[in-house]
Amino acid sequence: MKGQNFGLLYFLMVLGQIILCNFTNLGPYVMLTMLPAMILCVPLSVSTSACMLLAFVTGLSVDWLSEGLVGINAAALVPVALLRKPLIRFFLGEDLITRADSFSIRKNGAGKISMLLLLSTLVFLGIYIMLDGAGTRPMWFNLTRLGVSLVCNYLLALIVTNLLTTDDRK
Repeated sequence: MKGQNFGLLYFLMVLGQIILCNFTNLGPYVMLTMLPAMILCVPLSVSTSACMLLAFVTGLSVDWLSEGLVGINAAALVPVALLRKPLIRFFLGEDLITRADSFSIRKNGAGKISMLLLLSTLVFLGIYIMLDGAGTRPMWFNLTRLGVSLVCNYLLALIVTNLLTTDDRK
């Protein structure tokens, strides 16, 4: 059922991200985002260029409808889409890519999926925080923000991955 409704779930999570950006302010050190996990869960049958276009449109829509700096989520999310298949290939294996099979936490293990989520979230947050600070904030602030946000977003990414991926095991 989840595989058939991926588009609807993805759209609802984009709306959830817009609401999250507009109505949650946990301070200057915490930034909550579901976007990297959502891009990782795009079916593997979708090409990298189509996924990058989806990431750009998703990031731009979140920027346009929630945050004041238009283009920052889009600029941070497109590299995650570019690295999606190489990261999945590295952590989950080449056969998953060639078969365009789905992955899930139960099927592939929490450790592998956790490393995949942490690295993709680190790429997203690193670019986002670098662009957001733009040389105006000290390095210790940016590193603290990166670390605290990475921990908070990891827990959110596990929930998103569990919702968007299918478990084909019988």
